[in-house]
Amino acid sequence: MGSPTAFLQRCGGLFVVGFLGLVDWRVTVVSSNFIALLLIISISLSIHIIVRYQEIAGREQALNQNELVSLTIQEMFRPCLYTALTTMVAFASLSISDIKPGIEFGKMMVMGILFAFIFTFTVLPSIMSLINKLSSDSEKDFSKGLTLHFSSFTSKNGKVVVALSSLLLIVSLIGITKLTVENRFIDFFKESTEIYQGMELLDLKLGGTAPLDIVLESPKDYVQESSGFDDDFEDDFGFDETSSNGYWWNIINIKRLEAVHDYVDSLPEVGKVLSVASGIKVAEELKDGEPISELDLALVKNLLPEDIKETLLSSYISEDENQVRISSRVLETSTTLKRNDLLNEIENTLENEFGFKKEEYRLTGLAVLYNNMLQSLFSSQIGTLGVVFVVIMIMFAVLFRSLYLAVIGMIPNLLAASVVLGTMGWMKVPLDIMTITVAAISVGMAVDNTIHYIHRFKLEFKKTSNYEVSMKNSHNTIGRAMFYTSTTIIIGFLVLVTSNFNPTVYFGLFVSLAMFMALMGALTLLPQLLMILKPLGKEES
Repeated sequence: MGSPTAFLQRCGGLFVVGFLGLVDWRVTVVSSNFIALLLIISISLSIHIIVRYQEIAGREQALNQNELVSLTIQEMFRPCLYTALTTMVAFASLSISDIKPGIEFGKMMVMGILFAFIFTFTVLPSIMSLINKLSSDSEKDFSKGLTLHFSSFTSKNGKVVVALSSLLLIVSLIGITKLTVENRFIDFFKESTEIYQGMELLDLKLGGTAPLDIVLESPKDYVQESSGFDDDFEDDFGFDETSSNGYWWNIINIKRLEAVHDYVDSLPEVGKVLSVASGIKVAEELKDGEPISELDLALVKNLLPEDIKETLLSSYISEDENQVRISSRVLETSTTLKRNDLLNEIENTLENEFGFKKEEYRLTGLAVLYNNMLQSLFSSQIGTLGVVFVVIMIMFAVLFRSLYLAVIGMIPNLLAASVVLGTMGWMKVPLDIMTITVAAISVGMAVDNTIHYIHRFKLEFKKTSNYEVSMKNSHNTIGRAMFYTSTTIIIGFLVLVTSNFNPTVYFGLFVSLAMFMALMGALTLLPQLLMILKPLGKEES
């Protein structure tokens, strides 16, 4: 059965790639792994169908191949539909984030999962109908013994399972409080990569990587006063160049600008700094260190060639001389770099030490934009997780026809998401454009186990009216498919650790951790909660 499944996944993947190319949908650094993720999700759907087919084939030996395939698809369509929908919801939740690459990634995956589901329930049954009837080898399946071991452990150690889960949740919640968004862009890459080495060279030799500009404005009252005067004789006497009434082009304010320039230059996280003050310092050096006068300022403007004036003056002071710009570059290699703290420190110093009002300065440049993006990650994380939990809770209530059962089903998945975020906090792994997607995506994929397990548990309880027997039967049947699908997903995501892009490495590691915790929760905590809370009614003796 492996070859038809592999063929199916390749066809689905090629179809999605072809469609994206046809509509010129560009792949970004965030969505670059979507093919691998799509293959993993497609394979998990196929495994559930194949394992269910083997189970029915072993039980209904009188049925022919077409009847077996038809019965398998009938029984698996509804749970697989909901697992696909919950995963689509997880990726669709990325659309409420403020990160455009994340939004595009979510759209790609929603479309890809839709095609994967359609291919799985049309092409796979067609291929299965063409091959010979397969015998069930469940007796040789080692996963059967493993899942039954979990069943036995849960039955005998129910209180231990609940206690350990509660302790794990508390530790994870403490770790979540330690989450940060501060990270250096250079840390996205391994030290052996050319990108890392190139950025390091830029910092060490060329004065920094990310531009940070400080724009200083003239006071509003000064602009208002200046705008009220217009000397009609100025042009007649040729004083239009030398008699400027601009706020910054005078000795007093140039010295003030120099003070700000020197302050920015003194920051360990900042590299090369340029402004009008740079040109003034050069002029003072040419005068053997003697301070320049007002007359010198006028001569500097008139005597400099146009190309040099463009480079040294026009780029850093406005034409009306009421606005100046201090250009700097942030050192990505600085071990003390914390962007938000750096920007806040500069703002506080400008206001408290240099006396600028809030409206008289602004910080701009790539460093500011990147920091704004980082600071929005927390709200994006909370927003995406909130949407995922609310929508999946509603879907659970519709699927299981019980809000009580839906709440129980969400508990193991809440634990899995908490463990992932808590681990990130304890390991001091900051949130970035990739890791903010981990929790929401993990929940969307992890609930697949919950859906399949509760769906099967309800069927078994109808037959036995006994919670413990239903648990053992569920572990013996759907537990095998859950084991194989989760193992496939975990191994698939662990492949991402070979990437040179560190956010992708963390993405693979933490989604794998989430799927492992979800599997453990579905095979231990979930059945224990079902036996304790008895959401399906009382047992019959």
